[in-house]
Amino acid sequence: MGKRTLENRGKKLNCFKVFCAILTIMILIAVVVFSVNEILNSDKNEEEKENNFENNFSVENEQVEEKTMEDVVAEFGAVIIENVKDDTCYASKDGKDYTIYLDGEIVEGKIVPWNGDETKPAIEEDGNISIYKASELAWVANRVTSGEKNFSGITISLKNNIDLGARIKEDGSWEGNNWNAIIGFLDEIKSQENSNKEKSVETTGTEENSVTTNENLKRFAGTFNGNNFSIRGMKIENNKRYQGLFGALSGTITDLTIKYSKINGGDTVGAIVGLNEGNISNCKVENTEISGTKKVGGIAGVSMTGTTIDNSETSETTIVTGETYVGGIIGYINNNAIIKNCKNFAEIKGKEYVGGVTGIAFYGTELSSCFNGSKTINGENYIGGIAGYSAAHIVKSYNQNLNDNNCVVTGKNYVGGIVGLNYEMGDITECFNNGKIIVLEDNCGGIVGLNNATISNCYNKGEIDCTQTKGLKIGGICGQNTSECSIYNSYNIGKINNVSYAGGIVGADFGTISNSFCLENCLSNKTGDINYNKTEEEMKNSIFENLGICFKHDSENVNDGYPILNWQ
Repeated sequence: MGKRTLENRGKKLNCFKVFCAILTIMILIAVVVFSVNEILNSDKNEEEKENNFENNFSVENEQVEEKTMEDVVAEFGAVIIENVKDDTCYASKDGKDYTIYLDGEIVEGKIVPWNGDETKPAIEEDGNISIYKASELAWVANRVTSGEKNFSGITISLKNNIDLGARIKEDGSWEGNNWNAIIGFLDEIKSQENSNKEKSVETTGTEENSVTTNENLKRFAGTFNGNNFSIRGMKIENNKRYQGLFGALSGTITDLTIKYSKINGGDTVGAIVGLNEGNISNCKVENTEISGTKKVGGIAGVSMTGTTIDNSETSETTIVTGETYVGGIIGYINNNAIIKNCKNFAEIKGKEYVGGVTGIAFYGTELSSCFNGSKTINGENYIGGIAGYSAAHIVKSYNQNLNDNNCVVTGKNYVGGIVGLNYEMGDITECFNNGKIIVLEDNCGGIVGLNNATISNCYNKGEIDCTQTKGLKIGGICGQNTSECSIYNSYNIGKINNVSYAGGIVGADFGTISNSFCLENCLSNKTGDINYNKTEEEMKNSIFENLGICFKHDSENVNDGYPILNWQ
């Protein structure tokens, strides 16, 4: 029995050893198979990643790849007839001829680029003129510049788009025929009186209103109706005064667009008009560079007493540059003018008196329902989202950040979301700012940098950054409110950063503040003005009884629930 038991135990042990060996082999085989699969899958995934990367890279390249003339024509479904310029061709589709531009614009008919010649247009019995091509526009211009005719009582109408032929080159310079601004100089002599003034300028440093030359200008006095057509390829490059399509205007210009042009002059420069003594309405400037020394504007350089600019705008692809009196719409506005319903998206660069709508506006001028959405307004002193310096009545106008373009207003002194310096007789009412403001030194406010007049029924949501801790006159509504000046029915919810001392409403107040409020945490370095600060709940719901009838509840949440103006 003992021997047989030992044999059975030996057999069981051998079976167990065999089972373990088989199990080990099976486990090893499973591990090997799993490893091989992992390697194969890894290679496959890497291959897929590489393919995806290549596909994505290809898509990105396709997105950034510039379209050719052939691409634009093919997308339109036409066939090229003739290449006119590198960016222009004639094409045919369905039996019709078209002019196609590389920028994507397509115009029925053949638009002939200007070669510098003039052609007399057909003149109707009543004297009115229709313009179909650039050479006919040149004929009109030459009649004015020669002093022969100012077209008073005559309407000149565009019947087609006009191409003045200039183009920008890869190096940034422009080629093509120069356009002579439509203006005549009948005589140009210096009188003894003016010579004395000139000496006075040299000795005293007085700049404005010191005329040194008796200029007898021949202004265009007729009506120019653009009929919603455009003029492109205009090149003006000189250092003369009164530069633009029209150098000086005493008549009317309507429904006209200037695009893809370069206007560079001296004093008083604008794409539509240099010196405006008439009326401009429904005009636009797109993809254009406008530059000069002073009194430079996207639409007009100067707008004189009694003039009107209405419903006109500049595009975000336009740049306006000057030294002093620089504005997205007008550089310099004289007394008792009317500027209304105008929009600026152009980038503005200058040194002093720089604004989204105008650099400076004087007494009696009404600036209403105007808007700045420019991504950059940059200068040194007297810089504002609407006006750099104003003694005008500014109403229902605003500086607003749209489509995350930041809408940054930057300057050293006298910097405001609406106006840099609001001077005597200036009145700012029912306006708001939600663009960012950067002040390099002092006198900065969400609405006004320095207030020497009246601010009412306004609010600021824009953030203010101060790069110098010495700034003492920084405020959510106004940097400095001077003696006998007032701020009322206004509020601030904009953050004020990097300032050792500031005010939620006013940084330095020597005037009167009433019915005005600020968010209690709007200052980065303290809790706000004790006399004016409110909680978020109070700012959104309980201040209406003080703000008055110009405000309403933000029922559609356009201002994060904070009160908005009735016209918004």
